[in-house]
Amino acid sequence: MEGSEEFESEEVDALFFTGETEAAPAQETGYLNEAYSYKQIGSIAKYVEPVSSRSSMDAVLDLFKNDSTLNAVPVEEYDHVIGIIDRKTVDKATGSAWKRFTSGNVGECTTRVDSIFHANEFIEKSINEVTRINRSTGIEYFPVFVGRSFLGLVSLDDFLTRIADIREKDLQKASVIQTAQFPTEAELAALPYKVTVWNRMANMLGGDAYLAYRISEDESIVGVFDVSGKNVAASLLTMTVSSFFKALAKLPCAPRSAVQIVSLLDAYLASVVPPGNFITSILCYMDMKKHRMHIFNCGHTTTFLFYREPGSTAPVKSASILPKLPPFGMGAIGDQLAKPGSPKEHPYLLLEMRSGIHLDLYSDGFTDMQNSDGIRFEEKNACEFFRKLYEIPDEQVGNTIGEAVDKYIGGTLIPDDITVMDIRV
Repeated sequence: MEGSEEFESEEVDALFFTGETEAAPAQETGYLNEAYSYKQIGSIAKYVEPVSSRSSMDAVLDLFKNDSTLNAVPVEEYDHVIGIIDRKTVDKATGSAWKRFTSGNVGECTTRVDSIFHANEFIEKSINEVTRINRSTGIEYFPVFVGRSFLGLVSLDDFLTRIADIREKDLQKASVIQTAQFPTEAELAALPYKVTVWNRMANMLGGDAYLAYRISEDESIVGVFDVSGKNVAASLLTMTVSSFFKALAKLPCAPRSAVQIVSLLDAYLASVVPPGNFITSILCYMDMKKHRMHIFNCGHTTTFLFYREPGSTAPVKSASILPKLPPFGMGAIGDQLAKPGSPKEHPYLLLEMRSGIHLDLYSDGFTDMQNSDGIRFEEKNACEFFRKLYEIPDEQVGNTIGEAVDKYIGGTLIPDDITVMDIRV
């Protein structure tokens, strides 16, 4: 038709709907992976020419002698692969001249594989069956089929290696997603006070998170979260916290007061956090217009506050802000915040915002880090470190924290995620 656009038709198969359309990376010659995704069995199947079950053992022995990389050969009967014969079996059957003389044909030494593995099946879904067969029969090599046609062989080691690689890649993607939920340097720089964050995860995924949520031009919330547990489960809960604030920013009638936001977060997390898990946090609500700070310590580590009058040479004053609220995820914070009382009786700290105030927030990975002698850093050392950090210029704070961590732990691994947030008014 005149004026109409023509589109090339595209063939769509089941892989379109599963999301597994990514082609497998190039492998060494012999792997038939072009038609299969990285997560399908066909991508790790290696073609080996089948031998007849009626062939002599000498013929198979020659195959193994001529190819040192060959560990198993498919065996066919009536043009259909029925099993495999591996190098160990052949060596055992032909280990001496007498054995070679008395050995029968290949069919007599063939290991039959009753389970059928298809090329389009997913590796992670098939691994349980593969390991079950290996444990019960000792079979390490498995024929792979496309319909009733033989495609190639795959070993238990191929399965395990690919699964490890798949999970490593999935963790890398998850790590990128988790990191993307944290405030960017630009978002931190846009705050009307100075915030520096230093973070190092003990594993690829972690249970620490930090926040910078802008409520209005004058109001904002910053803070640190520490999820009970580690790795994937903990990282999912950090995503839940981040998603809460990202969604809150899009709501036209979102709550604005500190108590309302903290109570709503508590109610939300109580509905999604599994029993036995919890999230500790230190949240700082900053109101630049009213010059007030609300600090909520929800089952978290001690927060240190330091202050000195601008231009003064007097020693820096310090105070410890202890947890007066329970962790998130238990549904108890909202009730405590709703109780009437004077400001002095509030379960959170209300401060006048003054120039010269420094707040240092951190996850317990900072105080739990150990040196080469197994000695923990502890809270006392943390307080002294932050007191010295008060004198460090803003632009050097991040590097100073990183250098202190590296110097203390030396070559040891950190047992837990470490997050440090330095807030300067």
